[in-house]
Amino acid sequence: MNSDDVRLTAVELTSYIEDYLSDEPEFEVDPAVATTALQLLADECGVRDPGELADGDVTRLLLQVYPAARPDDDPNDVVNAVDLMIDFAFDSERIDEGRHATLLGELDDAETALFGALDRPRLAENEPDLKTLYNLPDRLGPIRLPAEDELAAAARRSPLLTQARALAASVADGHDLAAAADTAGVAETDLPTVAELASHVGFVEFDSDDSDDSDESDTADESDESDEDGVGETVPSAGPAFDEWPGGDDDDVLTVWGHALNTLLAWSLPADADRAGEETLDFTGTSAWFVPLLLTWRVGLPVRAISDMMADLATDDLPADDADAAWRRWSAEHGDPAEVLLGRLAGLGAVELDEEHDSASTEGTLVRLTPLAAASLRGELVASGVDMPLLPAPEDMTAADLIDVATHGLDGEIGVEAPAWFTAHPPLDGARALLAVAADAEASRRAEAVALLRQYAGADAEAAWREVLDSANLQLHARLEIAALRGEETDLSDGELAWLAVDTIAGKLGHHDTDVITAVIEHIIPAGATGPVDGMGRVDHPDAVAVLTAVGQHHPDKPVAKAARKALHRAADRARS
Repeated sequence: MNSDDVRLTAVELTSYIEDYLSDEPEFEVDPAVATTALQLLADECGVRDPGELADGDVTRLLLQVYPAARPDDDPNDVVNAVDLMIDFAFDSERIDEGRHATLLGELDDAETALFGALDRPRLAENEPDLKTLYNLPDRLGPIRLPAEDELAAAARRSPLLTQARALAASVADGHDLAAAADTAGVAETDLPTVAELASHVGFVEFDSDDSDDSDESDTADESDESDEDGVGETVPSAGPAFDEWPGGDDDDVLTVWGHALNTLLAWSLPADADRAGEETLDFTGTSAWFVPLLLTWRVGLPVRAISDMMADLATDDLPADDADAAWRRWSAEHGDPAEVLLGRLAGLGAVELDEEHDSASTEGTLVRLTPLAAASLRGELVASGVDMPLLPAPEDMTAADLIDVATHGLDGEIGVEAPAWFTAHPPLDGARALLAVAADAEASRRAEAVALLRQYAGADAEAAWREVLDSANLQLHARLEIAALRGEETDLSDGELAWLAVDTIAGKLGHHDTDVITAVIEHIIPAGATGPVDGMGRVDHPDAVAVLTAVGQHHPDKPVAKAARKALHRAADRARS
């Protein structure tokens, strides 16, 4: 089918949707979204007609192709449009009833993965995405992740998915659940979770056997053996994901693994509560710690802190005493929910538990995301509008890349990237490259470049510092660093020291917590030292107003804070003039 045929199909699809909407006005779908989806299927998947949809095409369209091509489109509109596209294919006799049901099932699974939760209604228009939900900035990172083939290889090694697929295979072969669990090596205590996971990710599916092979001589008693509502026995069979993990291509494998991750996070503990008849604790949404874990993935979070966070979320509507009692009761009967969930996530390959840290710190066991989980969550964040670039190999990283890590990077990221970068770049060359970026950069990036050179280049950077003694933004830093490297006293005037103080504090504003900013301010301006503050109000620096505002707000010494507010007026008047 050529491009003209695609256009004709798009016209036919649009007409179908308009007719549908006239009969069902409460259903919201934009025909333009449907035709865009049809064109993307043709361009990216080689599917030029809805009747050609193969297994996996709907999943790829919703999770990869459409978000990449049209990131600003509402995913609810896309799901609704694809839903009608599948109905259109059936009503126009492009596909039969069985294929229609299969595609709708794949749509449901893809929708689950898209929204990060299982069996939930489609997102309401005002429901926040991850960026909004966690009040994230427009930009995070950058972050280093393994190549897709390495991530897929890790996903194929998942012990939990291995068990789930083996269980599904045994059930599909006709074994009952207990026998299947024995064959798959699934412990009795883990069976409900593994069985639900196998079903949710699509390793196994259950179809109703409505066939009637009996003849007219069958007795009424034999007919009564069917379900009361007339539906026959459910027959298990291999589901659509059975051949996609671990034997599918890398995209399929990662999609199945990501679906499993979202399933465990969203419904693992709520399912435990449902089976136990628990009505006091609400485990829905208790996985809210997972995004913060990405933000600290090099450092990790203590299991104890995750447990406390989950307890607060699960008991949010209870009085304090009742909340504590309910959490303790559940933990005594079923185990600490954080430890239970983390154990399942570790089995999936999503987290690593640092047991050695337990004996070395009062924080207890630390949890860190695996690169596989970080990559999966990064994909969701990017889809929600957060820019999170991927880093190239250390030898291919520029000085600007390294400064980006220092300025915007996740907790602990610079401690990994900086040594690797300086190993791949000779110290003097690296120093020159960093200073070239810092010369024209804002204060925050300049401050990070100076700190990196001080920590990783040391005396090897002296020649590079000398080369920037005429730079307007770097000359004072250069004189200070050269003197420090030679063990000499600085010959900077009070005015020059005031400029450096402003520049150094400005480097921390907007990129660090209040505690860090306060500590830097106190280090540079000791209690009672009002003289330097007065000098900071006289220097010609673009960030003088912002810095004096911060000193006036955050310095704990009242005379210094008052002097900063007074100097602020002079600096603001000069800036206006």
